Order: sequence, then C-alpha cells, then structure tokens
Amino acid sequence: MRNFQKEELKSGITLITEKKSYFNSVSIGLWVKTGSAYEPANLNGISHFIEHLLFKGTKTRTYKDINKEIDLMGGALNAFTGTELTCLYTRVLSENYDNAISLLIDLMFNSLFPPDEVNKEKGVILQEISGVQDDPFDYSMELFHKNFYGNSSFAYPILGTEETVNNLDRKKILDYFYLNYNPRNVVISVAGNFDHGEIVKCIDRYMDAASVNGGKSILPDKPGTNKKYGEFFQEKNLEQTHFIIGLDGIKKTDENYYALEVLNTLLGGSVSSRLFQEVRENKGLAYSIYSNAAFHKFDGYVYIYAGVSPKKFELSKNLIFDIIDSLAQDNISDEEILNAKRHISDSFLLGMESTSYIMNNNAINEIYHNRYISKTQILKKIDSVDRQAIRRVAKQLFSAKANRNISVLGRVE
Repeated sequence: MRNFQKEELKSGITLITEKKSYFNSVSIGLWVKTGSAYEPANLNGISHFIEHLLFKGTKTRTYKDINKEIDLMGGALNAFTGTELTCLYTRVLSENYDNAISLLIDLMFNSLFPPDEVNKEKGVILQEISGVQDDPFDYSMELFHKNFYGNSSFAYPILGTEETVNNLDRKKILDYFYLNYNPRNVVISVAGNFDHGEIVKCIDRYMDAASVNGGKSILPDKPGTNKKYGEFFQEKNLEQTHFIIGLDGIKKTDENYYALEVLNTLLGGSVSSRLFQEVRENKGLAYSIYSNAAFHKFDGYVYIYAGVSPKKFELSKNLIFDIIDSLAQDNISDEEILNAKRHISDSFLLGMESTSYIMNNNAINEIYHNRYISKTQILKKIDSVDRQAIRRVAKQLFSAKANRNISVLGRVE
C-alpha cells in the first residue's frame, strides 16, 4: 500500500505526507514558493530578512517561548531561504507532532515582526553580509552568481546587500510578507510515523486560529536569466586563488535531469571523479575541487570550484578545461557511467533512511513536478541513464567553449 497522500486543505495549503511507521520521528517542513529570485532589485534580501523575523515572537509566543518549546521537545527548529524557495522546518519525536505543527503555523502566520526586533535583526544580517567576504568560498559563490547572471534577479545575493538591507523597514517587510506568504503559496510536507487524518485535523485547527493574509495565490512572473560569459577577476590578498567555472545547465523538470546528475558525478561529484583524480590526486594542484549541478524552475547551471596556489591558476584552469572538453567529445568509459550511477543510487537510498530527507525530497517533487515520485521510480530513472543520454547532455552543455564563465577571487601569478 502506498503511504503517500496529497490533499488541498480548506485554508489553501497543499499538504503532502508519507507515512513511515518504522521511524520514531516526524519531519515537518513548511515550504513557501518564493525566494530571492522573485524579489525586486530594491527589496533584495527581504525574503531572508523575513525568515529571520519569523523567530522573533508571535501573538502567543515570545522568542524565548519559541526556543524553550522546541528544546523541551528535544527537536530541532530551523529555516533557510533560497533563490526560489523558503522553508521553515523541524524534526521531533512522533508523539510531539501536534506541538511542532502548532509552532510552525504560529511562526509563519502569527508572527508580529516587532519594530525593535526589526532594527536589531537588521544589524545581525549586516554582520552576516560582512562575514561572507571573510569566507573565500562564500564570497567566490556570490561573485560567481553576480558575474554569471548579470543584471537578472538570480544574480542577487540571498542575504541582500548592505544598501538594500539598510533601506528595508517594517512597513516594506509587512507589505511584502502579506503579498507573498499566504496559504496558497505554501506546501506542508510531513514524513515519519503518524496518521494522515490526524495531521489534517491538526493543521486545520491551528490554521483556523491563525491570522491568514489574503495575498497573491501564484508566484510572480518568470525571473530573467540572461547569462554572461568570459573571465572576471576580483583581486584579494589571499593565500589561495579561488575560482569557479560556470557552464550552462538545465531546469529541474528537464528530461535530461538524471543524465546530468550522472555526468556531474563523474565530472566532479565524487572522490573517484575526473576532477578529483586528475587535478588533486594525480597533479596535486588543489586540495578542494569539485563540481555541482544547480537546477531552477526555468533554468540551471553546472559549476566547478577549485582553490589553488596563485602560481598554479593557469595550469589548473587549462587542465579543467581539458577534462570538460574530453567529456564533450564522449571520452567516457562504461565503467565510469556505471560507477557514477551506483554512487547516486546508493547515496539516495542512504538518504531515505532519514525522515528529513524524505520530507525534503517529497516537497521538492511536489513544488517542481506537481506530483509524487516514488523511490522505485527514481531508482529506475537513474538506472535508465545510458551512454547516449550522457553523450547528448555533455555535447549540449560542454561543447560551446564561448559559453563559459570564470570568476576568480584572489591573486594570479
């Protein structure tokens, strides 16, 4: 019997649940379909600011009450803001799911956004923004997005900038919140040991008491993704030169999604990958080097990160390009493809040992695909990736040498 259920609740929230009775825990995520890519330029960082303020007190709970309550449940309460999504989530013992749902709904729909906390948290976020420049990897990624996406909203830093955050006030925050953070833009994903009907009753009960806003029911228009190519340098006195090579990618729902996952794994997504073995193990040019594929609703990209000695930048860059070119020319062995597929499948199965992973996976599938995708279906998709699919994706994404972005932070000698 399939343990997944989907239901649109009377509040407008979409609820998805997957019962796993062999777990003792329940993971609950309240997902809002908005993030930095949907922000106007003058409000950049507002989604992240809202995320912070959700923890600062509600009509029935002070921020101290919030912290004490989750501690007494022995659970974890956290949130994140991305380019397209914002998520408030928790993981607790099954017996505490009612209290956990009460807490999440209260934070999202009854938060007060106290004026003194707005001013206080603004200082915290400005410190967070300053801290990005102290971390070479974080700063490299921020520069890469700015260079790669030009003046489109995907170039905006999720945290915002010092200028945009300083210009935010409580009225702007409330206006934006009531416009976008409403039940019809929310998916609640639950995984673990519980009864679906009881979850429905629980959410309905707490939503009836919530201060639900009447904002928009759909996302804003498709954000622009006008990419830029070439080399971009940001000088900084660092021991290492940190650089990111960006390549075109595909959207989350593209039919070649799993083919790109396999291609990325054998490129730089594992310790047996081409990049790790050639650049680090064989040549000793970098301690940290890897690749990743990022997927958005309408867009995506592949990036390669490396930290090297300033004297080794050109040599490392050229070696990485040689590896990319080799893949574009179909110089891939059947063994590499098989090993990459096994790595992805086994990592996925290990993840399914966690209610948090299941909750996240189901939410992403609902938001991007509007449907449940079972474990069996995912494993079949991975297994079905063949040499022809890899060849097609590698040629599509890696062949155009002019469509490459290189963002460099540090010194080049």
